[in-house]
Amino acid sequence: MLSVPLSPVRLADTLTPTEAAQVHDLQVRAVAADGVSPLSEQPLLSLTAPGGRVRHLLAYAGEQLTGYAQLDSPAGPDASAELVVDPDARRHGTGRALVDAVLGAAPEARLWAHGQLPAAQALAASAGLTAVRELHKMARPLTKADLEPAATALPAGFTARAFEPGRDEQAWLATNAAAFAHHPEQGRLTLVDLQDRIAQPWFDAAGFILVEADYTVTPADEAATSGGAKPELAAFHWTKVDPEQRSSMDPSQTAGRAHGGAGREATLPPRRGHGEEVRAASQLVGEVYVVGVHPAYQGRGLGRPVTALGLAHLAGLGLPEVVLYVDGDNQAAIRTYTGLGFRSIMVDVMYSRAVHPAVSG
Repeated sequence: MLSVPLSPVRLADTLTPTEAAQVHDLQVRAVAADGVSPLSEQPLLSLTAPGGRVRHLLAYAGEQLTGYAQLDSPAGPDASAELVVDPDARRHGTGRALVDAVLGAAPEARLWAHGQLPAAQALAASAGLTAVRELHKMARPLTKADLEPAATALPAGFTARAFEPGRDEQAWLATNAAAFAHHPEQGRLTLVDLQDRIAQPWFDAAGFILVEADYTVTPADEAATSGGAKPELAAFHWTKVDPEQRSSMDPSQTAGRAHGGAGREATLPPRRGHGEEVRAASQLVGEVYVVGVHPAYQGRGLGRPVTALGLAHLAGLGLPEVVLYVDGDNQAAIRTYTGLGFRSIMVDVMYSRAVHPAVSG
């Protein structure tokens, strides 16, 4: 347990390799203690980001790193932060010191608390923060029914293919930005962000499904696109199989699920030459990483079959379960996913001072 007084929180534009490794170790210990990751994907990718993209806040007790926070977009109402405290150093003021430092650097910043843990709720209350956004984690089993061709049939005039690195980056970025124009994180992804993800061990181009339109654009389409030009990409479904994420399903729930091979469980080969050992698919969980439809093609009945295309890919790998994340105020999406058999299993909460409207209970 912590017995050394806290030092002032230090702000940095970049982390040294040693500091980044120390933060990663904090993350691992927190996941083991809480069962949920305190830092999401983007902050973890940004641990080694060039200066200027984010700000790092480090809390120490003597020479020991006891807490870390990362502040994105330090100026303005879009600023957000995530933090982690060493499980052995909790209840000694580290979390509050980090929250105060974040708000001192960016008074309008919003802070994520993953998993809605009691300790995070108490910390938010002590700092006078209120909930302003919820992100639901939903899940359901994958079954043989997900492999039925009828489920993945696209409307006439559309075809699907896999993403091709080196060819499709700009088209995807354009469609992603249009589809998520009002989304505070997804809609502002850059080429660097995309390349960071493509470089990850979990990336699999076969699970990054693009849907193209192969018919003449209508006047209505032209009015919905910038400059009247037809978008290159109508929709997409990017799936993910993260070797760090394990299925939490009871084994009895996997009866009748899809298998990638006749009479045996599928195994996943190492990805992209990173040397990972082959892992049994029954140990992993698939993810609906992101589904998007360009505004020019919304209302064409693409959402459900595009989602189903990704589910079929994951089911074909022999995975027992699929998860996704959706904003709590996106009731249309929640209805769609509920209709596809998903149920909410966890809620992440974003907290803020009163400068942002609170979510209704």
